[in-house]
Amino acid sequence: MAPPTMPARGDRSAPTFDPSRPRTLRRYFADLDFHFVRSAVNSDLERKRHACRFADLDTSDLWESLPTFSDHAKTYQDFCDSVYKLYPAGSALAHWGIWASITEDF
Repeated sequence: MAPPTMPARGDRSAPTFDPSRPRTLRRYFADLDFHFVRSAVNSDLERKRHACRFADLDTSDLWESLPTFSDHAKTYQDFCDSVYKLYPAGSALAHWGIWASITEDF
């Protein structure tokens, strides 16, 4: 039996990323990874394309302009690392750094 296909853009099971909430980026990539395994998407190129396909148009245009998107020698992980750099407020370090600064006064 063939593996399930990736969800359609806009489908209720499709990964979503809201650029106004950069902390959702890690969850977005985790949701993509779930679908990649489930749908047997192993190609770095296909994974990069799917990451952009589910994003809104402006975000997709931005991500597709990254050198790690168009360079076939760059891996999906290289691409993800480049995307994370676009949203420093969404990093785990930023989140926990803010939390640490809030709680150190208590």
